[in-house]
Amino acid sequence: MMPIYQLEPRNLNSPHWGRSWHRALCLVAAPTETKARALATAIFDQVAKHEPGPEPLVNPWSDPNLVTCAESGKKPKGMKEGMIALPDGRGGWDIRGGPVGGTEVA
Repeated sequence: MMPIYQLEPRNLNSPHWGRSWHRALCLVAAPTETKARALATAIFDQVAKHEPGPEPLVNPWSDPNLVTCAESGKKPKGMKEGMIALPDGRGGWDIRGGPVGGTEVA
C-alpha cells in the first residue's frame, strides 16, 4: 500500500507562505517524503506578489523548516498515489488530485 504522508505548516509567519493558497495540514499519497513535498508544492503553488527582499520567495511545502512531513496512520478511503487530502471541516477529508501521470486536479 502507498504510504500516506502528513504535512503540517510550522512557521506561518514566513513570507514564503505567499506562494501557497493552502496553509494548513494535508495528507499526501506518495512513495517518498520527497515526492509528497513535490506534489504539495505543485498543487498549492500560486504566484506571489513581488515584495522587495533579500531572496525570492519559494513554495514553503518543499522546505523542512516551514513544513513537517512524516508518514501518517491516517488512510482516507479511496486515496491513491498522487492524491492530496485536505480536512473537510467535519472530521473527514476532501480528496483531490488523481493518479500520478494524470493531468487533472479536482
